[in-house]
Amino acid sequence: MSAGICIMNKNAIALAADSAVTIGQHLAIHNSANKLFALSKVAPIGVIIYSNAELMGIPMELIIKQYKSELRNKVFPNLSDYVTDFLQFLILKSNLFRFPANEKAYVTNVYVDLLNGLNGDYQLSIKRKINEIKRDLTAEELQEIQVETVRATLMFVDQLATIPNLELHDYIKNTYSGEIRQYISVQFPWIGEPLLAELVEKICSVFNKDFMRNGYVGLAFAGYGENNIFPQMLHLHISGIANNIIRYTTIENVAITEEQMSTITPLAQTDVMQTFLFGINDSFINDIGKELPRQIQSGVNSIDDTFFAENKKQLVQQELSRITSNVINQIVQKAQQQYLFPITQSVATLPIEELALLAESMINITSLRRKVALDNNIGTVGGPIDVAIISKCDGFIWLKRKHYFDRAYNPQYFYSHYMLSESEDINNGE
Repeated sequence: MSAGICIMNKNAIALAADSAVTIGQHLAIHNSANKLFALSKVAPIGVIIYSNAELMGIPMELIIKQYKSELRNKVFPNLSDYVTDFLQFLILKSNLFRFPANEKAYVTNVYVDLLNGLNGDYQLSIKRKINEIKRDLTAEELQEIQVETVRATLMFVDQLATIPNLELHDYIKNTYSGEIRQYISVQFPWIGEPLLAELVEKICSVFNKDFMRNGYVGLAFAGYGENNIFPQMLHLHISGIANNIIRYTTIENVAITEEQMSTITPLAQTDVMQTFLFGINDSFINDIGKELPRQIQSGVNSIDDTFFAENKKQLVQQELSRITSNVINQIVQKAQQQYLFPITQSVATLPIEELALLAESMINITSLRRKVALDNNIGTVGGPIDVAIISKCDGFIWLKRKHYFDRAYNPQYFYSHYMLSESEDINNGE
């Protein structure tokens, strides 16, 4: 897991990221990962990576540094042009990064993850039914649950958002439908025709959808194009590559303007930073949004129908649901007005040094929470915090950066990477 942040005003961008990386399901946690990089040697562009550290088995650090090396002194008019060029680079260097060789494993991971969700829903439905009727299920009852579970998965896929300009359905169907069918037949022998054929078709279509539950690489590009006077940030999730087509979604595109004078964008584990900024976090708001209707529904159902006019009980429930939704919206608006707005007003005028301090502090408070709170996220944010400032004129400037080597013993690194003279005092460089 990770924590990163991008803070922007008219003067500069502050980027900060922690160093923790989790192996497996908390099997190990290392505090030495690099997540913040300069994307160019000459242009004022930086990038933060989070969530998965690898794209289809290739470390993102390796990919980004390879791109930086091949970009050389090339510059583009806008930040979006760098992002487009980076995505094209992934395709052009597809064989180098062995994406075609790893395609089958990637495709398998996607559809197996979807089917694992189906199996989890199936097992949960069986337990609920047994608890409800207090006996073993009949063959007819079990078959009913099986059909309902598959139908629910088909509906889930239909409701997923379609990724614009992405067409992988036909390729997946022609290349992998036989393997998908075989996997389902072995793992779910109770799924027969015609549901099996329909499920295989839906699985092929999921590759055109915003389904990245099996993992993605989060990338936040921030900086200036040649034609940009104010900073911008472009935030992506990249799932993988199939048939030389990248499955990715654009999460947000944020730009500083005369009207939007500052922005604060937490990345990855955002709950602690959101609580600081809003007084509440998205996860807690979602919990409230689920619990309030549940409690209201339960309370209304417990009232005898004779207390309501004929056929009016359902109308009362609908009206209470609408009021609940309004309450949630009011909470969000209050959080923005009373908590976030005063901070963004201040950020708009912060000098560069204070901008960097705020970014580092936001990662620090997340790290502190992950250190002391005994929950499933313990230890998942930590280690040294890398901090960088990007400005139009000064470019990408490191304020804090860890190295895995002693600079005094490796002058050749700084000579080759930063064009320093070998006779220059390295300790007074960078």
